[in-house]
Amino acid sequence: MSVSEREVLTREVSGREVSGQEVSGREVSGQEVSGREVSGREMSGLEVLEREMSKGEFSGREKAESEEKEVFSCEEAKKAAEKAMALLLFKDRTRQELVTRLYRAGFSETALSEAMAYVERFGYINDRRYVENYVMFQKGKKSRREMVYQLTERGIEGELISEVLEECDYDGEQEAIRMLLKKKLKGRLLCETAYEERQKIMAYLGRKGYEFHTIKKVFSQLDNEDKKV
Repeated sequence: MSVSEREVLTREVSGREVSGQEVSGREVSGQEVSGREVSGREMSGLEVLEREMSKGEFSGREKAESEEKEVFSCEEAKKAAEKAMALLLFKDRTRQELVTRLYRAGFSETALSEAMAYVERFGYINDRRYVENYVMFQKGKKSRREMVYQLTERGIEGELISEVLEECDYDGEQEAIRMLLKKKLKGRLLCETAYEERQKIMAYLGRKGYEFHTIKKVFSQLDNEDKKV
């Protein structure tokens, strides 16, 4: 008898058994994933996976799919899906990242295609959600240019990145520059730094992707604030 979808997901993942109520050695409730409450944002693929596995059963649509027929045409495709789920259990990934890992693992094009269709069908990967979560956690830490570069390197299309950044109304570059300056100055005031050091810091920020006019604006703000101290 062939292995059902439920058995595919509840068998060993990465060399260990995953029980109906425990993921990575801890209980995951309906409101808590990886020890933290998920609110105000869409869950990542990793969180979706952990939530579904913690229930001990799958959603109605997964059950219906399983009852109708097996979704995999061959054993290799099932193994590719198992590999994909194992990879997603430890880290949320973009579609391209997951495709690359499965390809390097030696799966055929057919097996890879069916595995990707499976994880996409049930929401375990979603590039838009990935970008939205990335921007939410990195704004105030990275420049817009740096985020675009890193997301592009992970296989995200530029159009999708720009669209999400516009929707998020990203304007956190000044705050990000302030945070980087705080680390660089190590408790000193900006006005206490020599001209040469200021120039080096500006060049460093420029290499991080910040626009020169934004850097100058933050420097001016900090100089004015320091004078009031």
